Amino acid sequence: METIYSGIFQYNIPGRSGKSSASRCFINIVKYDNGACCVMMIDDKRVKGVSVTMACSYIATQVYKKFLSTALPDKIIWLEHSPSNRMHNAHVDLIQFQHIDYKTDIAPTGVEFLNPQWKRFIGSKKIVPDKFLETYEYVLKKLSKSTMMIFTAEDKNSYHWRVWANDEGFFIVSENPSAVIPSRLLHAQNVVMALQENRRLFDSEKDIGEQFTAALMKGFLDKGL
Repeated sequence: METIYSGIFQYNIPGRSGKSSASRCFINIVKYDNGACCVMMIDDKRVKGVSVTMACSYIATQVYKKFLSTALPDKIIWLEHSPSNRMHNAHVDLIQFQHIDYKTDIAPTGVEFLNPQWKRFIGSKKIVPDKFLETYEYVLKKLSKSTMMIFTAEDKNSYHWRVWANDEGFFIVSENPSAVIPSRLLHAQNVVMALQENRRLFDSEKDIGEQFTAALMKGFLDKGL
């Protein structure tokens, strides 16, 4: 894992009057050994104003221009990290953008990122960005625009489990520190086995493997496959 940049990022938000206002956030940009790049955006709590959530399209467009203009947009993974506070635990969301190729004042490199969609990746009492990007490398470097979360469950200790799918296979991500999770892509049968191996963490009356299989089949049926 190569760190491309870690620190404060200054960005501009275009105004209706044609003038732009400056703001800033923290970003971590890393490149994995398969060529995929991952960008984590974090609010700078010392700055009042527009949140990363509201400004993420502008941030992504300007980060791409400054640091990643030679990268394929579909090979970039975008994350938003919300640190813990009195209201909630820390969490990381995957942001999936649409992107268009043309040149404007906003996107002079020819790429603009639009229409963000957030999907919860993981939650915890504390998340350290650098450690997170290293620990979940095996998942992050395989994520793409086509990645979908197809199953989510809560264990008896209120930790969430998520199963993600892409064109190559499945990943399991758990918030439970006691979970035994394979650090590789899986086939559907292996997902069931991994969930059953962690059966002790779930309500004994629930067959978590069966729940996953049902969710997977429902997904195929909904798509008419």
